Amino acid sequence: MISLKTLLKVEKVSKNFPGVQALKEVDLEIALGEVHALLGENGSGKSTLIKCIAGVYKRDSGRIMFQGKEISFSSPIEAFCNGISVIYQERSLIPKLSVVENVFLGAEFTKFGVLNNKSIVRKYRELCELYGFSLPPDEKVMNLGVAEQKIVEIMKALVRKSQLVIMDEPTAALSENEVEHLFKIIRELKSKNISVLYITHILEEVFQIADRITVLRDGKKIGTLNAKNTTKERVIDMMVGKVLQESATFSHYVKREGKPILAVENLKAFPRVKNISFNLYKGEVLGITGLTGSGKTEVARILFGVEKSEAGSIYIEGKHVMIKSPNDAIRNGIALVPEDRKNDGLVLLLEVYKNITLASLKRFSNKVGVLNSKEEFEGTRFYAKRLGIKFSSEYQKTMFLSGGNQQKVVLAKWLLTKPDILIMDEPTQGIDVKAKGEIYSIVKQLAEKGVSVIFISSDIPEMFRVADRILVFREGFVEGEFTPTSPEYMVLRAAIGGLEETGKFGNKE
Repeated sequence: MISLKTLLKVEKVSKNFPGVQALKEVDLEIALGEVHALLGENGSGKSTLIKCIAGVYKRDSGRIMFQGKEISFSSPIEAFCNGISVIYQERSLIPKLSVVENVFLGAEFTKFGVLNNKSIVRKYRELCELYGFSLPPDEKVMNLGVAEQKIVEIMKALVRKSQLVIMDEPTAALSENEVEHLFKIIRELKSKNISVLYITHILEEVFQIADRITVLRDGKKIGTLNAKNTTKERVIDMMVGKVLQESATFSHYVKREGKPILAVENLKAFPRVKNISFNLYKGEVLGITGLTGSGKTEVARILFGVEKSEAGSIYIEGKHVMIKSPNDAIRNGIALVPEDRKNDGLVLLLEVYKNITLASLKRFSNKVGVLNSKEEFEGTRFYAKRLGIKFSSEYQKTMFLSGGNQQKVVLAKWLLTKPDILIMDEPTQGIDVKAKGEIYSIVKQLAEKGVSVIFISSDIPEMFRVADRILVFREGFVEGEFTPTSPEYMVLRAAIGGLEETGKFGNKE
């Protein structure tokens, strides 16, 4: 049962940025002990709203009530100290500190001005026992996986006795088992009357964990629904204004004839890549899926020269190539849209046009290195129109774009290099339903023009929408190869183990 007592009340909150009205008189109400999902397309205003609540942004109008009192925090630290914690998609831990040091940072126990480590560790162990955590207190955060780091952030919130925990895309990059563990923690929080504002693009999660759902579109509140009394189709209709046919496929079944444009043979890079071999053909969309830690991202980074392999060979159009750096990859016609677009794909403080032209500056420079800004703008406008990138002007800072538009900026940057092989690592992670469909359409158009695409995703149903052929990686090996007509459960079985009759097995030694 949801408590009828209101914990947080947002009333007619508006927020403007130059050229953009991000929020327009938005209302939101969260009850004590409620899991409340906040949904909407990228650019709908979700992130702006939580930043207004948490003191990152100052609202232009409206008011926010928390525990019966009007609040206007001047910083996230102030919000944190007053019972509101935000766990962002981008983690905010200090990698070189231990788990327990991160958890109690700013909330340390002292005795006569000296850290009381025994009390800190004792409190930490009590917290672990209460919520079912099992992280060693002395382990450095830099050695933890994504799921474990998110648990550390949740523990930080619990130490501060937060009454409201805001989770922004909390399951991004988590395995199925890790997601279930997170849900167990959320249910435990709920049982102790701690409220959770849950922001995600994965609707299946919403119906598993949420009590109520609020939908934003174009900065406005469209409505609030009881999760038990609505449907996925109704929610999508509210988010995008129409029901999208998610079953539609974009793959086009390329004939694999002649030499492959890319051949990878016995690639090894311990501990994640143990023995990987595969071919990619001209105009093919090759899907690669698998659980977290299966080696997907590591292979992408090796092919782009970001990481080094310890053994194996790479052939492009039959010619053996050595790729030791991204420059080597670009010279060989390879581009990478990375998994972490904000840290690895963009310079957020730069303008949109500078991000788009960043990898192609030679093309816009004369013999003495002077940039032709007019040609830069022309290139930016061409790909902005082609990819449907929405921004107020070419001078807008990339950090103010929505997640979907940021992803398109990364894609535009690499398309400007005219790649023969485009690697896309989790390209739809953290973007909305509509933007996903747009990315699928772009991939199809590229493939039809002869660009070969490696589409890496942990979302197995997505593989069947976009790929001509599907490879499953598991524990550093190719576990199996499938077509879009293969049963989905076979791909899932290959990803988690227990592969039986696939017709074609991987390359384990």
